[in-house]
Amino acid sequence: MYEEVLVEEAIVLSLQNGIAEVSVTPNESCEECSAKIICKPNNDDRNILSVNNSIGASVGDNVRIEIKGKSVLTASFNLYGIPLIILFLGIFLGTSIFSEFRLVELYSALFGIGLITIYYLFLLSHNKSRQNQILPKIVFVKRNS
Repeated sequence: MYEEVLVEEAIVLSLQNGIAEVSVTPNESCEECSAKIICKPNNDDRNILSVNNSIGASVGDNVRIEIKGKSVLTASFNLYGIPLIILFLGIFLGTSIFSEFRLVELYSALFGIGLITIYYLFLLSHNKSRQNQILPKIVFVKRNS
């Protein structure tokens, strides 16, 4: 089975606890790229990514990074798909819970938004432990002397 892998060239900006921040210069294919959710545009037209530095790159090294398509899909679903499902479920449950109230629609919508907030707080608190599993990784280093 074929698995989509996006490969980019980058420069290591900083290192911390096995995680490297790299700068990727955007090109014309960035507009349609599905990994935009992982890249963070910077002020100087570069995209900054946190990547798993398991092969020991140093600051200033030119590196090749890989982003698995599955990671992009998982991140997109966690950030957009699950909250949408939670919102609909919250509204549906809220109409039952608040059926005795006069503003049932408002309370149901607020209930759904509250559940999404709880989900994002949970995701934020558990993201640190799963971060290395979904991060792009450095696969090649060209040392700059």
